Amino acid sequence: MEPKDYFEIAYWIISLGILGVTVYWIATSPIRAVETGRKLDNEQNKYNAKRDLFLTLFSLRGNPTHYDFVSGLNQIDIVFQDEEKVLVAWEKLYESLGNTNLTNPIQTWDLLRTELLSEMAQSLGYQKLKQTSIQRNYSPQAHANQSDENWNYQQTAKTYFETGAQMHKIWINHYSNPDNLEENQNKKLDS
Repeated sequence: MEPKDYFEIAYWIISLGILGVTVYWIATSPIRAVETGRKLDNEQNKYNAKRDLFLTLFSLRGNPTHYDFVSGLNQIDIVFQDEEKVLVAWEKLYESLGNTNLTNPIQTWDLLRTELLSEMAQSLGYQKLKQTSIQRNYSPQAHANQSDENWNYQQTAKTYFETGAQMHKIWINHYSNPDNLEENQNKKLDS
């Protein structure tokens, strides 16, 4: 065998190796592309869930008894499961909510809510959001007036229905007892 034959054999071996690698990459590339796409989608979905939860809590920070605010707090453990500082801040707030021995619970809860929202903001990349901005919130007097009116209406309705229920029982007792009915009719005739 001549050196030319060795080069030709080497050329074909290298060509077959390149062909094998090309076939392998062509066969596995779509699978890897799909896996990479899914991973990117999952990361984007996680980020969106964190951002949406943060924006919900942030927008309702002045109304911590709102159902959506409370619901959002209960989602923190899942949505921010990989953010240790957020979980620690949430744990501190959670522990304080059940503590009846606090000196000034409203102020304590406000500060701990602010700390929680600050940690969430930092984890999402809102580096310029200051705690003083988190503590500010806008709520028009009209909302407070409407809330008071709703409360008064509910209390009035409750009183009305409770009184109506008592009156209903009196009427039922009065007309369901035939002796009472005859006795009352006789009293009316005697008068």
